[in-house]
Amino acid sequence: MSFVNPTYLWSLLGLLVPVAIHFWNKSEGKTIKVGSIRLIKESQTSKSSRLQFNEFILLLLRLILVSLICFILAAPVSISKRLNLEVAYVVEPSLLKLKSIRTLVDSINSDNEVYLFAEDFPDYTEEDNDFNSEKKQLENTQYWQLAQQFSKLHSDSIVVFSEGKISGIKGKRPEIPEKVNWILIDSTESTSEIIDITSFKDSLELLQFDIVQNLGRFSKQRIGAKDIEGYSIPENALRTELDTIRVQFYDDLKIENQVEYLKASFSALGKYLKRPFVFSEFEQGNSDEKSIKNLEILVWLSEKEFPDFDTKSLIFKPNIYAENLIEKTAKAGVFQLTDTLHRKNILEAHLAEDLLKLIELHPKIESKIAETDTRNIDKSILAPVFRKGSKNSYLAQFDWTPWLWLAFLVVFIIERILSKLREQ
Repeated sequence: MSFVNPTYLWSLLGLLVPVAIHFWNKSEGKTIKVGSIRLIKESQTSKSSRLQFNEFILLLLRLILVSLICFILAAPVSISKRLNLEVAYVVEPSLLKLKSIRTLVDSINSDNEVYLFAEDFPDYTEEDNDFNSEKKQLENTQYWQLAQQFSKLHSDSIVVFSEGKISGIKGKRPEIPEKVNWILIDSTESTSEIIDITSFKDSLELLQFDIVQNLGRFSKQRIGAKDIEGYSIPENALRTELDTIRVQFYDDLKIENQVEYLKASFSALGKYLKRPFVFSEFEQGNSDEKSIKNLEILVWLSEKEFPDFDTKSLIFKPNIYAENLIEKTAKAGVFQLTDTLHRKNILEAHLAEDLLKLIELHPKIESKIAETDTRNIDKSILAPVFRKGSKNSYLAQFDWTPWLWLAFLVVFIIERILSKLREQ
């Protein structure tokens, strides 16, 4: 047995306190001289012995209570070595909607350990057949993040039943020591859903996401505003309102044609996107809250310190090693113009296309696509990298603290009852 906080074992010295009190009360009584013992009755020897015995039992119970408190503070645990399971089965919760998978998992569960492919790998039970999509911990399975936790299963081999969705792959491919056999179940159906509606003056543009034979495709359709009733629009479809984009320039470098080139590129972009651009000069002394609120893009062509505004910004910072004309900076929403503009690099580097980085056409579209994207990926892409070094056993830990609390409660009740009887 080991202790999480062994220092608290020093508190066992507190046992000396009730022992000292007990012996103090056992000291010889005070002698009182009387003239006659005629009116004094003889005490019963058996009753006196019983009182002394009860005092000894109370002392023992109180010593046990103090000892239990000390051990609870020290948090005792038992550590034992156990062998891994030969094989563990893990099933993605969304597959439980398929009757064939439920039947298969039930048959496996009768002789083997089956877990849900979710955070902390909860045990599978037959009650999980009624898959509840409202449980957040069972939604949007992140395969590579969960694969790094396979060591919690303590199994030599793991079999995973999964849909292998593209939306479940994020981050760097992990390296794990467990041998995992991925069995991908293709439950993808051809779907077509309108995910975004863009409003114009007298028309609407529908952005549709189609999945056909495990391939995703976007398509746009322009319809009249009155014709929207003939289309099936999901309640959670995104709504985009096209407003005028306001761009302000601050230029004290006065490099020839820089502002004109940028305005021409923004205007060309506006014609393609069918969104109007309005240009104006930024006055550094007029940076009140109202003007900043109406500002969407700020172009800063100056060596002065850039003001800290919460808006999309393009700062002129030449960089001969940059690969693109416009590149991201460490600060979110701030981009840098890496070279002086001229006709050649504007055409070769596709300046107008690079300026799209400053315009958020569909800011919430990525999360919306993740909700509707049911495409699968190949097993070779999904599987993590195998790393040697797995162990065939592990150390299991058993916490004795809850049982000590139970023992403390029982002993405390007995001590109170015996103490009450002693008083009577």
